[in-house]
Amino acid sequence: FIVFNICIYIYRIHRHNLHVICGMPRVAVKCAAAEEEVSDEEEEEEEEEDERWGKRRRTSDGAAAVKSSNFSSANRLNAASIAALKTKQKKAKEFAWMDSDDEDDGEDDGADEKEDASAMHSGEGDEHDESEATLDRLEAVETFGRMMLVSESLSKKMKSQTLTPEEVAAACRALGRSKFFDGDLLEELGKLLPKMLDNKKLTVEQANDALVCLRELNVYNKEICSAITKAFKDEVSLMTPVLRLSWLDLFHSFGHQRDTEFLQLLQAPPLIPGTPNYKTIRCEFFVKGCCESGALCTYAHNMQAPISLADAGKEDGWRTRSVMLTQGQMYSVGSDAYSAAPLK
Repeated sequence: FIVFNICIYIYRIHRHNLHVICGMPRVAVKCAAAEEEVSDEEEEEEEEEDERWGKRRRTSDGAAAVKSSNFSSANRLNAASIAALKTKQKKAKEFAWMDSDDEDDGEDDGADEKEDASAMHSGEGDEHDESEATLDRLEAVETFGRMMLVSESLSKKMKSQTLTPEEVAAACRALGRSKFFDGDLLEELGKLLPKMLDNKKLTVEQANDALVCLRELNVYNKEICSAITKAFKDEVSLMTPVLRLSWLDLFHSFGHQRDTEFLQLLQAPPLIPGTPNYKTIRCEFFVKGCCESGALCTYAHNMQAPISLADAGKEDGWRTRSVMLTQGQMYSVGSDAYSAAPLK
């Protein structure tokens, strides 16, 4: 009997702990001392309670599974929507320059787009356009670094021959100021300048910029020098004396000896037909025996010609002056043979 009561006690404790842990409703159990066995009705009630608890638990597990699947689906949808939003923002940022600064107003959209387009062409506010070789940027170049920045664009424009004469002259001045020596760039310049000079696209001042650039970089290009002499041979008489002497000094510093006639014209510019000097003044190169113009020379190839018009009346003055005779002449021909007037 004692052992039976102990077993009933242990069974109570076990069922109590089971209900506490699992949250199951506690079923009232009659005292073991009053009844030795649990009735069949109580057992049926317990089985029904267990079935209801199992159904409730399966229902809650299914709801949790559905909720979890819904949550994962929502997460996937949220991730997809976030990725789409980021892509849209990136595209909007890419083409932000095409939009107006004030999207709300909408009235100045056309003006803003024009400003953005002009900013792109002028190079304002765009890092890529800062390296574009434009006329304003070439004029503003003062340092080696700034010239380095526009050198790539300048080389491309020289290869494509899209530079204007003003841009070519500005490029020459920029290269000279910055002392930027680039063999590839100078090679392209040596190909471009002769073509422009042959087509009469450069003025005297622009050609002077090219010569000064070559001297500053200590570069001699005979094609450029020859093209300049050919293009401006007929305009030497219109140059100022300062420019003529400057060019003469530049060609001598280069050691250019291919166009000696042009160098002679720089030193002694041709005379204009119809002027008093034309074919009247003695050619100084003819006196030296090395006139490069030959029969086309505008000076007189005559040793009796005056050196200048100011001396034209004095060249034969010795014929009217008294001449002192030697002692032998006086005894041989007489004192009045060479002199009709007293000695002065």
